[in-house]
Amino acid sequence: MVIRYGTAVLNLAGVLALILGLLFWAGFALHLVSMHMLLGLLAVGALWVIGIGQIFSKTGSWILAACALFIGAFTIVIGLKQTSMMPGAAHWVIQLVHLLLGVLTIGLGHMAVARHRKSEKNRRS
Repeated sequence: MVIRYGTAVLNLAGVLALILGLLFWAGFALHLVSMHMLLGLLAVGALWVIGIGQIFSKTGSWILAACALFIGAFTIVIGLKQTSMMPGAAHWVIQLVHLLLGVLTIGLGHMAVARHRKSEKNRRS
């Protein structure tokens, strides 16, 4: 049940954070940076819930859980520090890394949920 709620939060917060991030990149809605940060933290928190769910699942993957915890932490660090990283003309590199980490956060969460659902289905059969 917790993984189901985590998936819902990950989907909603992740997609909204991606949309806001792309709007920022295009130069719009710059006053919503705090909302983007909150949505990003919610998405990473949901990824961590899903990753910890992998640890406590009987058929869970420790490697997938460790990746979820590491990628989530790395996403937060890059997100919070990105304004001071590589200032100037090359700042787009950090922005691209942050975008890719956001997409990876959502994708990794979906991979972990798919594995959990498959293992639950196989266990019931």
